[in-house]
Amino acid sequence: MIERERTAIEENSNKKLSYSNSRLSWIERFGYGLGDMSYNIIFQFVNAYLLFYYTDIGGISPGMIATLFIVVRVLDAIFDPIMGVILDKTNTRWGKARPYLLWVSIPFGLFTVLCFTTPNFGANGNIAYAYITYILLGMTFSMQTIPVNSLTGRITNNIQERTILTTTRMILVYIGILLSISCATPLATALGGENQAVGFQLTAIIYAAVSIVLNLMSFFTVRERVAPKKSKKHGIKKTLSVLFKNKPLLILASSFLAFAIGFNIKLSTMVYYFTYNIDRKDLVFMGTLLFFGAALISNLFIPYFSERWGRKNVMIVTAALSLFTYAGLQFTPYSSLTLIFILLFASGFFTTPLNTLAWGMVADCVDYAEWKTGVRADGVVISSMSFTNKLGVALAGSFAALYLGKNGYVANTEQTITSLDAIKNMNALVPGVFILLSIIIICFYPLNEKKYKKMMKELNQKSS
Repeated sequence: MIERERTAIEENSNKKLSYSNSRLSWIERFGYGLGDMSYNIIFQFVNAYLLFYYTDIGGISPGMIATLFIVVRVLDAIFDPIMGVILDKTNTRWGKARPYLLWVSIPFGLFTVLCFTTPNFGANGNIAYAYITYILLGMTFSMQTIPVNSLTGRITNNIQERTILTTTRMILVYIGILLSISCATPLATALGGENQAVGFQLTAIIYAAVSIVLNLMSFFTVRERVAPKKSKKHGIKKTLSVLFKNKPLLILASSFLAFAIGFNIKLSTMVYYFTYNIDRKDLVFMGTLLFFGAALISNLFIPYFSERWGRKNVMIVTAALSLFTYAGLQFTPYSSLTLIFILLFASGFFTTPLNTLAWGMVADCVDYAEWKTGVRADGVVISSMSFTNKLGVALAGSFAALYLGKNGYVANTEQTITSLDAIKNMNALVPGVFILLSIIIICFYPLNEKKYKKMMKELNQKSS
């Protein structure tokens, strides 16, 4: 079986890059989605609960956490492009990106568990431990997500098939996020009782085990079949230059950064909102269930409307509609639980296409880079989006921590009006502002479906 795979990859490598109309099997679409589902079960669990874990369980000050998040992302800024170059230079019998699903699965799970483990090293020792474990988790994030995201362009170069592939993947991702975030608090309570440290550690162990299994399932079901013709090798400087000459990528990444900051500010403070503002921590499950359940439903409609309206237009219209939900949440009384849940559902539904379609469009930016510069650097282009995503998470976490600290937040006590307003702002007003910024930026994205097909035709002619 492995020998046949190697032969197929070698045959593909000798063919020119072509615009393929072939359809993928649902097994492969599903298998590809499991790889990203595996990553997001962990990634979004960390985004949603690590800040809360550090402040309310680890006892680390918000200011210290803000610094930690920034330092880790600075290191990511160094490591992500390196990982992209490593990926572009990887050549195995399983392809370039696919083997990382196998290689990284266990370290990824291990460092997740270590991040949600609080040692008795003293105040300074625990902070040092948090730095080490979170930095290592950040590195395995890169080693997982950059290869997985580059697989979109390696599995198919059919633009509509990419949309279906990405949508299928995002449906599975949102199922994973929905279960991961909504079940975390109930699981931690059930497993640890009053001991939240034990509860979150055991929850992390369960999530890590699930992530490893999903990674392996993805590895055995996907295939890399799109390979560009063999060409001369380029140096690192030439390879990295594709980022700065890639206008679609720069605009897409900028828009996505604004989205990621707003989305993750809301995500990381939703548990605070229900715990302190609503005074119903038990409703964290229902709130996240509605928000991410709506996101899951939204993904079912994305291929249909994208094919008819175009991906860029779908992003703009749905994101604009989401602004009304964030405005509604800002002015809704805490006692109006029904209205809060309706607005959470609507915000999840209308915000989702910004995320789903951006990850599908990044594969087009890889093709654009090859058309524009003659260099095909999947890993470097994908790593830029991976870094953008993690930068958004870091800035969101740092902003949330600093904003909480500045407004007098003290863990595990009754909050002041000022701190309650700060938590509310980070669940409504602040995300809305960043979503609006994302809409404005994506309006300038230059590639539509017609231009992409023309570009691919020219790319094929160059390859002939």
